[in-house]
Amino acid sequence: MGPPRSVSADLTTAVGAAQEVAPSPLGLHPALVVRTPEATRVLDLAAGSALSIGRADDNDIVVDDTRISRKHARIEHREDGVWLVDLGSRNGSHVGSRRVDGQEALRPGDVARMGPLEILVAGASRSERAPTSASGVPGGTQPGVIIAEPSMVELFRTIRRLASLDTTVLITGETGSGKEVVAQELHSIGHRAKGPFVSVNAAAVPETLLEATLFGHERGAFTGADKKRPGVFQRAHGGTLFLDEIAEMPPTVQAKLLRVLETRKVQPLGASEEIELDVRIIAATHRDLRAEVRAGRFREDLLFRIGAFILAVPPLRERPAEIALLASEFASRLASKHGLERVTILPATFDALRSRAWPGNVRELKNAIEHAMVLAEDGVIRPEHLPSAEGPLSMPPPSMPPSSMQAPPSVPPPGAVGFRDQMAEAERRAIEAALRDNAGNQSATARQLGISRRALLYKMERYGIKVRRELG
Repeated sequence: MGPPRSVSADLTTAVGAAQEVAPSPLGLHPALVVRTPEATRVLDLAAGSALSIGRADDNDIVVDDTRISRKHARIEHREDGVWLVDLGSRNGSHVGSRRVDGQEALRPGDVARMGPLEILVAGASRSERAPTSASGVPGGTQPGVIIAEPSMVELFRTIRRLASLDTTVLITGETGSGKEVVAQELHSIGHRAKGPFVSVNAAAVPETLLEATLFGHERGAFTGADKKRPGVFQRAHGGTLFLDEIAEMPPTVQAKLLRVLETRKVQPLGASEEIELDVRIIAATHRDLRAEVRAGRFREDLLFRIGAFILAVPPLRERPAEIALLASEFASRLASKHGLERVTILPATFDALRSRAWPGNVRELKNAIEHAMVLAEDGVIRPEHLPSAEGPLSMPPPSMPPSSMQAPPSVPPPGAVGFRDQMAEAERRAIEAALRDNAGNQSATARQLGISRRALLYKMERYGIKVRRELG
C-alpha cells in the first residue's frame, strides 16, 4: 500500500438538505465533531438523515486517503439513535478500540475512527444562529449554546417547560458556567421573547448606586441626580429582568427587592407613587444561598420568593463532551470578529483541553482559545499555544470568592495606571511606525516586529489602528 494521502480539508455535507422525519429531543440534532489532520468541523445530523464517508467524490464526507475505501461507511440518525454502518470497508471502521461488525449504535462521547478520520458524537447542538428580533434579542435559541451531555439535555428540557411561565427562576452555578446564557434562553423561547432582556450584575454596581440602578430615581432625588432615570425594572417592562449575582445585594436592597417581587410594583427614589410592573424576574448566583441564609447574609424570605424553581448549571468539568464543540465555536466566532482566516484546532489540542479542570468554566475556555489564536502564527492551534493551567488566565477555585466580589481600591497604586498607559502607547507607536516603514504591508510589519501576523491584527484592532489611516 502506498503512502496515505492527506484528508481533504474541504469536508462537504448534504445534511442540511436532509428531510427531518422524526423529532429529536427538544427539537435538537446530534452534533458530529469531524476531525482530520487538516481541519475540524462541527456538523448537525438531522433526524432521518445520513452522512456517507469514503474516497469517492459523491460521498458527503470525502476522505482522500488510501486507508479509506471508496464507499467506506455511513452514519445514520434513526428514531432509536445514531448508528455507524460499515459498508464492507477494507480496513474497517472502529469505535474506540473495537472494530465495527456491520453496524453499531453510537452514544454521546463515542469516537468513530476510519483511517485518519475521527468523528466525535455529541448529544445535541444548538450552535446555529437564530434570527434576531427587532429588540436585538435572538428570537430562538441562543448563539453558541452547546448541548452534548445528558445533564444539559435535562436542563434544557426543564427550560422549555419553564419558558412559557412567568414564575421567578433562580439559576445557580459556578462563575463562568453559562448562567446568563440559560437566562437568555428562558427569555428567547418564551412568550416575552419580543420584549426586552435587561441584565444587571449586582456585584458590578457600587452599593451606593445599586438602589437607583434597580428602581430608578426622580430628578433631584440625591446629589448628582440631574434628571429622571428609569431603573432596570422599568426598562425591562414587557420582557425579562436578569438579576445576576443576587447574593451580593446588601440587606437594605434585599428588603426592597422582596417588596417589589411581592407587589409587582416599584417606587423610584424620590417618587411619591409606585409604578406597576409587567416583567419576569430571573435571578442567578454562584453562591450557596442556603449557607448565606444561615450566615445571616441573605434573607430567607427572599430565597423562598426567588427559589420556587431552581436551575443548576453543571460546571464545564462535568460536561467533557462539550469542550471540543465549545472550543470550535469560540475559534470560529473569534476568527470572524477579528477578520482572520479559518482557524484549525489540532486533535492533540482538543485532548489537552479535555484534560483540564476548567475552574473558570466556559469563560476560561473562551479566554484560552483567544490566547491561543494570538500565538498561532499559521492559523493552527497547537497544545503549546494554550495558556498554562496555572497561569494568569486560571480562575480561583470555586470555593473562593471571585476577584470581582472584592471591593476595588478607591485609588489605584501610584503610577500603576500611568505605567500601563505608557506601555500601551509605546506599543501602538511602534506598530504605526513599522506599518509606515512597510507601506502598510501587514506581513512585512509583523516580521519586522517579531510577532505573528495574527498577533499584529489583534493588536491593531485593540489600538484602533487602520491600515489605510494616515500614519505620517
